[in-house]
This record gives sequence, C-alpha cells and structure tokens, in this order.
Amino acid sequence: MKIKLHLHLSLSLFLIGPLVIGCSSEHQDLLYDKKPAFYSYIFGDTNGNAPDKEHAADASITPASCQKTVTALLALKALGPDYTFETKLYTTRKNGDIQDVILSFSGDPTLTSQALEDLLKPLENKPIKGRLILDASVFKTPSHSTYNMISDLGTGFGQPVSPMNIDENLIHVTIKPGISGAKATLENDVGYPIRSMVMTTKDATAVKLFWNGPHLMATGTIKEDDQPLIRKISPIEIEDFVLLKMKRLLKSHKFQSLTNQILILKESEKLPAGKQLHHAVRSVPLKKLIPPALKISNNLVFDSLYLTIVHAKNPVGITDWSDGDPIIKDLIKVHFNMDMKGALFVDGSGLSRYNRIQPRQLFQLLQKGHDLKEFVDSLPKPGESQSTLEKRTTLPPGIRAKTGTLSGVSCLCGYGVQNHPSKTFVIVANSYSPPAKDVTSIIDEFVLHTLGDED
Repeated sequence: MKIKLHLHLSLSLFLIGPLVIGCSSEHQDLLYDKKPAFYSYIFGDTNGNAPDKEHAADASITPASCQKTVTALLALKALGPDYTFETKLYTTRKNGDIQDVILSFSGDPTLTSQALEDLLKPLENKPIKGRLILDASVFKTPSHSTYNMISDLGTGFGQPVSPMNIDENLIHVTIKPGISGAKATLENDVGYPIRSMVMTTKDATAVKLFWNGPHLMATGTIKEDDQPLIRKISPIEIEDFVLLKMKRLLKSHKFQSLTNQILILKESEKLPAGKQLHHAVRSVPLKKLIPPALKISNNLVFDSLYLTIVHAKNPVGITDWSDGDPIIKDLIKVHFNMDMKGALFVDGSGLSRYNRIQPRQLFQLLQKGHDLKEFVDSLPKPGESQSTLEKRTTLPPGIRAKTGTLSGVSCLCGYGVQNHPSKTFVIVANSYSPPAKDVTSIIDEFVLHTLGDED
C-alpha cells in the first residue's frame, strides 16, 4: 500500500493566505487581531437566497471533520435513513455435510465480536469439513486513504477501513502497575505481542503506545498505586487484526477445526459456488447510527459510509479513495442540485488534508439539508455530554453544529435553531499556529456575537 506523506500546510495558506493581512472586512480584522489566521465565514437565513454576512466564502479551505456533514447528508439521501449494513453467513454442503463457512462482510463500522458470535452460534459443535472464508470483496480500496498523513495511521482515531471492521478496529491495551522499579504488566484484547518498556514508579503515569514497523511498542511509566490503565490504538493493517480476532472467537466457541483454515477473499468471483444463506445480522439503521457518530466525530463510521455510498453508486468498485470524488459530486448534484466544482472529497471523515470545499458550497448544502430532520437533530448541542461541543458552553444553547479540527485548522458549521428565522453558518480558521483552543474560543465568541441568543 502506498501512503502519500502530507507535509505541506493547508491549501488555503498558499492560495489565499496573503489576503488575510489588510482585509477590508471589519469582522475579519477583529478576528485576525485576536489570533492571526485565515478566517473564512458565511452566515445567513436557512431559507434565504443571500447571506447576511460573509468573508472569503469562495476560498478553498480544508474542512477537517466538518466534512462529516457532507457525508451524513449524502448517506441519508443516497442510501436512505432506514439503510442497514448486513453481515451474512453462508455455508456450502456436500452430501448433507457442511463444507465451507463464508462470512460476507459489508463494511459495517459498528460490527462487534458479539455480533459475529451470534452469527456463528447456530453452527457451534457441528462438524465442518471445509474452511472459514472471510468475504472482503465489497470494497476494493486500500485500508487507508492514500492521502492520509502517515502520523495518523495506527492511532486511536486513524483506524483502517475495510469490509471487515470488527470492534471499531481498535486494540485495547491494559497496563497494570507492579512494585516500584519493576516493569508493568501489559496485555491486550486481540493477542498482539507488545514490546514494553513501561516501568512502575512513584512518578505520575505517562504511557505512550505506538507502532515501530510491525511491532506494537509501549514506553513510559505508571504510578505504583494507580488503577490499571486502558489505552486504545488501532492496527495499521487490517488483515492481521481480523485474523487474530477471528481465531480468538473461534477458540472460545468450539470451532477448533477452523482456526487454522481461515481464508480472506477480496474477489467475489473466487467465492465457492452453491453457497446458501444461513443467517445474517444487521446494524441499526442510518437514522440511529449517524447521530452518535456525528456527536463524537467518529472517523471510522464516516469513512465506511463514504466507501459504501461510492460503491452503491458504482458496484464495479474503485481502487483508490480519490476515485470516489467524482461519484460524490455527481450524487450531490442528483440529490441537492448543487455543482461542487473545485471541491475535492478523498474521504468521508475529513481526516485528510487534501479534502477541500468552499465555505459557500458547504453553507448552501447545509441550507438544503435543513429539511432532513434526522440530520439536524443529530448535530451536537453546546454542553452536550460526550460530544465535541461538550466544553464549548459559551455558544448559544440553540446552536446545532459540527466541529472540525486538524493542526492549524478549526471549523464550525451548522444551524442557529433558536434564531427566527433559523440561521445557517460556516466559519473556518486555517493556517494558524497552536494552540487550537485560542481559535475555538474566538470562533465561539464570533458565533455568539453574530447569531446572538434569541428566545
């Protein structure tokens, strides 16, 4: 797999960065004086034709996780609010005996080991003479967008995306302190060997997990009287992860004969002939899946939706994530009657810095998406527990909005539902120096000043 290392700063720095200083906009000057950055924004009535105020709204910006709003709207329109992911169990038989067992994955980002256990349970203790075939043919793309930053791979938020997603594609590592001066004990729920240099000390706990090539590494310290610590990290590649998960599952459910006969197939034409559907499990429908995913900004869910949307429109499949860009644009044209010329969609989560969109385009799409109640209701509220707006309590309480954050990028987009009439807004800061909290507080103050707190 080829991963392109993204080293340059946000695209807007080169295309439009020089426009920041000396800008004639009163609001832009106020923003820039508080924190130097390229600010772009547009505010207006949700049902209006002309915005109330705007600045650099036609500049191409990096949307970060605000791109999830595009993916969510398109998923609800193109797939439908009642769409479910379905994982199927097939078997082949000969003379009445079970030969091969086939698990056909759908890219369900919510699939769990428990669901797979439920799927396989009807076959428990039955003689199986063939193989366990994992059908991974629904997507033909690599498990990461080729435009992701290498530093994001293997993190707790940069999971690989595959037809075979299991338990959010995360490894849970438990670190247990020993006596002071001794090594800590580390174990994980998948079965990866860990090269650990974590020591038990009297100092504060500070543990780092990372990948060094194929090796899972752990360094740092854990305080001797601390409770066991649980940290999450994702595999860089998906197949070893899935094989380890499946072998653990099979051993615990009396499928010993299958543990060494697991085969991953990526081409549907190679699947055994004569397979018969035995059982299936479904995810919750999109109208229930999208709200919690938007609230916590779940990259795996929205990248899985991106690939699902693209492949539903183009069953032949794409081999590179960026090949989905014209398909996404075509679907936006079909469902929202919008031309997304100049935009670029290389994933569904906004994790890549190569994504770009004009604030005006995002604003107009949100205006059109306001009629989808499932979407508006799924956006976080200021102060909402376990959401990306949990700590942003200075925003008007009637705001429903999606955040977007990358290094040097901060975005907020959504609706002022407390306003009469309702407002739609997009505000983005690109190309600023850390810390991000300085910019988010400026953005929140600007939104509060612009939209107010109407009753």
